Amino acid sequence: MVCGIFKAMSTVQDIESAIQRLDDRSLGQLSDWFEDYLAEKWEKRFAADVQAGKLDKLGEAADSAFGRGKCRPL
Repeated sequence: MVCGIFKAMSTVQDIESAIQRLDDRSLGQLSDWFEDYLAEKWEKRFAADVQAGKLDKLGEAADSAFGRGKCRPL
């Protein structure tokens, strides 16, 4: 029963304890999933920040630096 599992793991400590009991294969699967999960959350946050104009000043500064020849190839 899935609901029972989540009720049993309602705190960070509960989740940490459950993770420590995973075998290597399951731990690898969890690690892969969590990495993807964090990347997706970061991408959504970044997109929201772009949409809200929070990066506009940085973009303008980069464009200005490029226009003044202050940039070099990577």
